[in-house]
Amino acid sequence: METKVTIRDAMTPNAKTIKSDATVADASKVMADFKIGGLIVKDNSVIEGIITESDIIRKVVSKNLKAANIKVKDVMTTKLITIGISDDLDKAAKIMAKNNIRRLPVMDNDNLAGIITSRDVIVLSPEHSTLLVENARIRFSAEYASVSGTGDCERCGNFADLIEFNGKFICEGCKADMEDE
Repeated sequence: METKVTIRDAMTPNAKTIKSDATVADASKVMADFKIGGLIVKDNSVIEGIITESDIIRKVVSKNLKAANIKVKDVMTTKLITIGISDDLDKAAKIMAKNNIRRLPVMDNDNLAGIITSRDVIVLSPEHSTLLVENARIRFSAEYASVSGTGDCERCGNFADLIEFNGKFICEGCKADMEDE
């Protein structure tokens, strides 16, 4: 009999949150301090959205805006996709792949119970890595020709603009290193 791993077993409880009127600089500092890629935006116990590294890069940094002058509510993603605490990892992987996202707030009825990331899914259920990685490759290939967007370099792990090189999505620095090898 196969035992499915539930979201409750895999999630990070007590997801980090931030208020919508905080600045993007404040959000960035919290993410850096805790080495995480996103924060749940919550005001008075109501979940308003999520702010991620990607939101900050696309909506603030790429436009050369000053993070200290921009409110979280102005750049956060408000169309929040969540998962239930009793669901399984298979469902999480499918939701992430279908919606091209890496983080899912976990709900226990109407309460935030935690967060699950694509990394959590892959670590606990390696068979889902193909689904998540291939979906990312397809999405990047369809959206970009030579520049593949931003994300985590498959070689060094740094968040950067990515280029497809020798079948991997890597940063410029790693591309130069690989050409020199």
